[in-house]
Amino acid sequence: MLELIAGCLFWGGIILALFLLRPSAKIQQLTIEKCEKKEWIIVGIVMLLTILLCVLPMSINPYYNGEKPDHRNQYELLAEAILEGHFDIRYDWADDLTILDNPYSPAERDSAGVKYPLDHAYYKGHYYVYFGIVPVILLFLPYLIVTGSSLTTYHTTQIFVAFIILGLFALFWQMAKKWFKELTFGLYLALAVSLSIMSVWYSIDTPALYCTAITAGICMEVWSLYFFVKGVFVESNETRRTIFAFIGALFGALAFGCRPPIALVNILVIPMLIYYVKGRSINKKLILQLIFVALPYVIVGILLMLYNYVRFDSFTEFGQTYQLTAADQSNYGSLIQRLSIIEGINGLYDNLFCFAKLSHDFPYIQFNGAFINFPILFFVFFVFYKPIKEKLKDMDIKGFIYSILLVPIIVTMLDVIYSPWLLERYRMDIYFIMGILCFAAIGFLYQVVQNKRRYLMIVSVMAIYTVFCCFMLFLIPDDWNYTYVFPEALDKVKSCLSFGLFKDS
Repeated sequence: MLELIAGCLFWGGIILALFLLRPSAKIQQLTIEKCEKKEWIIVGIVMLLTILLCVLPMSINPYYNGEKPDHRNQYELLAEAILEGHFDIRYDWADDLTILDNPYSPAERDSAGVKYPLDHAYYKGHYYVYFGIVPVILLFLPYLIVTGSSLTTYHTTQIFVAFIILGLFALFWQMAKKWFKELTFGLYLALAVSLSIMSVWYSIDTPALYCTAITAGICMEVWSLYFFVKGVFVESNETRRTIFAFIGALFGALAFGCRPPIALVNILVIPMLIYYVKGRSINKKLILQLIFVALPYVIVGILLMLYNYVRFDSFTEFGQTYQLTAADQSNYGSLIQRLSIIEGINGLYDNLFCFAKLSHDFPYIQFNGAFINFPILFFVFFVFYKPIKEKLKDMDIKGFIYSILLVPIIVTMLDVIYSPWLLERYRMDIYFIMGILCFAAIGFLYQVVQNKRRYLMIVSVMAIYTVFCCFMLFLIPDDWNYTYVFPEALDKVKSCLSFGLFKDS
């Protein structure tokens, strides 16, 4: 009976979403330009429900909710260490790895049977947190100082995810109001929900530590783009433009102290800078404005380099070289030494277009490339559609929009160079920026497409399918997630989705 009820609720929710987003629905007749206060209330409710849908499931897995912290409480320990006056993490139970010829070799550590904390940076007999310090400064340390107790890591991920969703809803609204006011309110909601969940879904599955760093970086970059777009493209008052750009720069700079590959989204500052100075006279006032906006990058950059030097005697070493992980990364060499065209091409294929064989076991699918996981992302290529190209050129934002398309390629290349293999969680580095470009492409295409009714139907179905894909990907047993720890849950979910008709023996 419970399986029948659960199945009805699940499929009934999908049918309800399809009904609410039908082309003849009221929210599909209302444009962004004509939205009023009551629509803002609807946006707030939908956004809150999306946040709850994403953050509440993070507490169900004992391997990520703090019950069995293992090595996933590093941020908490770093906050405690800073209050004690040092940056290294001190473990009484850990062995002295200096007895090994190469402590960074997994095979040598395993053969010696030494005890060590996994996924830490090890340098001159000290253990350090490899992950960026910004989440500690922003959340863990203040919480520890105020309450006297440590903030459980997955709670921090919940906070970052909530602000990512809030930021994407706000950024999408701002983009629509500025560039495609004719977009329907219903399509805005469908895309805001689906692309937000797509951007963070893996963090719902494994919320502590790795995804804490990733969601922190995404959060910084989403809000960086929001304020930059507002300052460069939306705002007209010179003073406010400068202030918004400064805030955007601050968030963008902080991303380097969360996860450096994600911080490469700051590349988009270049086309925005070109747009901002184009047609303006280069005078003292403009130069001072640009220096002011650049200050966060300079200050945060200096602080991060000093943090690196204190730990590793190098301004540019973030800890990658000295990481105790599943591969020896101590001999990776420089960026130029690691660069390989063949590896880069293979990495791009794996990250973007790889199609994995279907499994015989529920949920049947496996992790694929970004475009295969979420077909809605294929809309990004419509930015090359001639009517849209002409529109972008007329609006003088062609450089900015096309630069967004380059970011996933550049980020993927960096992940290929510095990672022994590409994991699904690394695709979070690019999902959010591809989602932003996807939203823009769909918005611009709506302005030029002839059959808007059919277009609304297609995009709405694909948005709902995107959320469904997130749910199915969530079920894949992987990386100590819920279905990996409790495989019997898969049989229950399969039974619910099939109304109890199909059960594994």
